[in-house]
Amino acid sequence: MTQHRRWTVAALLMALALTAWPAAAQPVGDLTTLQPGDVPDERKTERVVAILPVRSHDVAVGDLFAPDAPRQTDWSPALEQQLLTILRATPMVRVLTPDQVRQTLLEDPTLQPLQQLAQQRYRLGLEEYLNLSTDVATRTLQSAVELGRSGFQDVIDPKPLADAQVMLGVCLLDRREPAQAHIALREAFAVQPERRFRPNFFAQAVNVELTKAFVDWRETSDSTRPYGDHRRLRALADRLGVDGLVYATVRPTPDGPEVALAIFDARRRVVDSELRVQLRESAAKVDAFLSRWLACVPVVESEPDPSTIRRDNGVRFDMSGGYALYLRQPTRQNFHSIGFSLGVAHEFRNGIEWFGRANMYTSLSDPYRDVLHAFNSVRLIGGLGFTFRRGPLRLYARPGLDAHLLGDFVATTDPNCKFFGTDHPLCDKTSVADLQQRLLFGLNLSVGASVHIGRNFFVQVQGSSSLYFLPLGGTEKLNYPTGGDVGLGYSF
Repeated sequence: MTQHRRWTVAALLMALALTAWPAAAQPVGDLTTLQPGDVPDERKTERVVAILPVRSHDVAVGDLFAPDAPRQTDWSPALEQQLLTILRATPMVRVLTPDQVRQTLLEDPTLQPLQQLAQQRYRLGLEEYLNLSTDVATRTLQSAVELGRSGFQDVIDPKPLADAQVMLGVCLLDRREPAQAHIALREAFAVQPERRFRPNFFAQAVNVELTKAFVDWRETSDSTRPYGDHRRLRALADRLGVDGLVYATVRPTPDGPEVALAIFDARRRVVDSELRVQLRESAAKVDAFLSRWLACVPVVESEPDPSTIRRDNGVRFDMSGGYALYLRQPTRQNFHSIGFSLGVAHEFRNGIEWFGRANMYTSLSDPYRDVLHAFNSVRLIGGLGFTFRRGPLRLYARPGLDAHLLGDFVATTDPNCKFFGTDHPLCDKTSVADLQQRLLFGLNLSVGASVHIGRNFFVQVQGSSSLYFLPLGGTEKLNYPTGGDVGLGYSF
């Protein structure tokens, strides 16, 4: 090896040594240290998860009419405890146990009347069936089933709802509606799979239909939807106030009991994950399955930077058709006015706007013709408003000042004044309310809402009322105009 090559190799070895030495000398980083991409704990929010009662489909058709036969092994308690242990060991997760779910639904004041009424309808339907009023009993039992499902009776205690389903199926068989009866009996097993019957309790024809319904349910039921579709799961999650529902069923297979586990995400309103696994292998796989779902902890929305808040600084114009009446008027009955209005508003700060509005009305005749002739009026309103927006919806309240210019307003209740004119000697001048070209001033309050129907167009509905106090002594005959208008607008 030449001298030049020896120096080159030595330089490379020295460079490698110098590079490795600082890395070896550096202390090992704390694995719990917050990294730049991590979310601090104070911005994380607790996830509330409810475990629904586990449904066991591990039943045999041969035991359907053998109530005293030994029950199949009930895997539900062990599986519920396994789910509870895994979820409780996960940070930022609060768990509702199946018992807590039942208790929460039982104590729900809006569900209690449904549950009580369902039981009353079931007992009444049973009495009507025993009294041979099959048609009436069918309608009553259908109502009991609907009320039981609305009250989530299948989650609290499935037996009362299954009883109503079975008796409904029996009534439908008596009415010679076998297809509908088959559906009702099949639903009974979907609600309470482990249901059994005394062999001589029903007629033999009913037992045959029960067997058919049970076999159909066993072969075609979806074990991942034991509590219904997405809409019902969403309603249940809303009742419980949880972010997710965890539910499972156990059903027999040639290789042994199988667990079908599913998670309904209440925020996204979808079944987020599903798992099928043999019960003997469920411990590790269920743990990994739940861990994957719980890996993403929800984050609290951070307070927005005021400098980045979008402000609606555009000008809003609207044109509306309107209606108004006066709560105080010199006529014996109300007279009405119709017209249109033009408005403009500008939100110069978040939640605060200035506005102006011009209303033009034409009066209609009152029933007694106390208003001698139709008149026009103009109202000019302006002031500051307060707004609240949520998506396309915009609500507002607008206190302001109202200047009202009346037209040729003359009213009287004296027939002589109507027939001969207000200048005739027979006309009682004290009965004449002459407010021609009178200008009234007061306060106005308007409340309304608008909904955007496109990028810039919106529909607006508004109601308003005014109180006039000027000129002094000139508002005692005509006051308190109240009305509303509906129209379209455009925002720039």
